[in-house]
Amino acid sequence: MKNASAIGFVASLLLAAAALPAQETGRTIPAQDVRNTVLSSRTHYTMPPVASRQAWLERAAFHRKQILASAGLLPMPEKRPLNPQIFGKIERDGYTVEKVLIETLPGFYLGGNLYRPLGRQGPFPGIVSPHGHWHYGRLENTAVVSVPGRAINLAKQGFVVFSYDMVGQNDTNQVPHDWDDARQGLWGIGSSMGMHLWNSIRAVDFVSSLPDVDPNRIGATGASGGGTQTFFLMAVDERIKAAAPVNMISAIMQGGGCQAAPNLRAGWTDFSNMVVGALMAPRPLLLVSASGDWTAATPTEVFPAIQSIYRLLVVEGNVEKIQVDAPHNYNKES
Repeated sequence: MKNASAIGFVASLLLAAAALPAQETGRTIPAQDVRNTVLSSRTHYTMPPVASRQAWLERAAFHRKQILASAGLLPMPEKRPLNPQIFGKIERDGYTVEKVLIETLPGFYLGGNLYRPLGRQGPFPGIVSPHGHWHYGRLENTAVVSVPGRAINLAKQGFVVFSYDMVGQNDTNQVPHDWDDARQGLWGIGSSMGMHLWNSIRAVDFVSSLPDVDPNRIGATGASGGGTQTFFLMAVDERIKAAAPVNMISAIMQGGGCQAAPNLRAGWTDFSNMVVGALMAPRPLLLVSASGDWTAATPTEVFPAIQSIYRLLVVEGNVEKIQVDAPHNYNKES
């Protein structure tokens, strides 16, 4: 009976609230709120006008907090020991490759491969490299995208590269890639985006701790979903000194599923991945795009928009662009 009475009381409150005019509830959604728009992968975004350097710095600080909060990382969780396991070393022409497991959360291990220069003296600059949505994850090796080829190339140039898994891929398979639904995603770090961003931050911790890496020279690069991981990481972690998100930052398709989180864009109709890309300023940024995917307009639209923020900060030369005539990729040319 008590339960029935309670249910009846709640129902009466809901009915009373529904009967109130919108202006009486004080909950009218502003016209410019994102909840009053219908969004799709073809929704076109523009860079919001920014009046001054100070105005941008204030907005950038807000968006960094918004990204972290939506990912469940505000406040930042305690960083426990990574307990790295590095094993299975193989030597090749100009580089070595090893298997890696790091404990990013208690009992949760992030898998990857560590590529190092061979026959050179460190310390070396380090790179964290998430792979993206390819069939074979960090082991994808085709003409369109070769994740090992990317890491080998960089290692031969003198970088230490940590190529690590997405959640639910390769060795990081404790949970499926798309394990969270909208309800579970409300718990922040329990969302795919939250887990990916946290793993990326911990990947930087790992690479920075290596004795042959200069922790003041850490970069990031990845394509597609790995491009998303790259630009969210560079936006919130200033240890990333240079970044190259590949085939992802666009004025239209913004990603979905593991590339978004509850409240990521709440309250902003003009918050897009272009804005996230601009959060890298004033640090060096290379925008890599393809003629055959949703980044086709990056050189003519996205690049000038992000460059305008770099110009505000008087570092216009710190952002560059390149476009490859290819479908969605991270190929040899990219």
